[in-house]
Amino acid sequence: MYAIYGPYVLLAAIAIALLVAVNRDLISTIQFRIMIIGTGAFALVWSVLLGTVWQEYR
Repeated sequence: MYAIYGPYVLLAAIAIALLVAVNRDLISTIQFRIMIIGTGAFALVWSVLLGTVWQEYR
């Protein structure tokens, strides 16, 4: 059950980090941008994967 919510918790943590980064002007760093894009892509791929598996067991 926790595998379903894992990427979303990670995405929420990154969103909070994004707010802190904007306030401290860290958003211009390439490393932070790569982290945000990578996390979003991971959450999207995980959602598609779970959606596919969910349809098979229905």
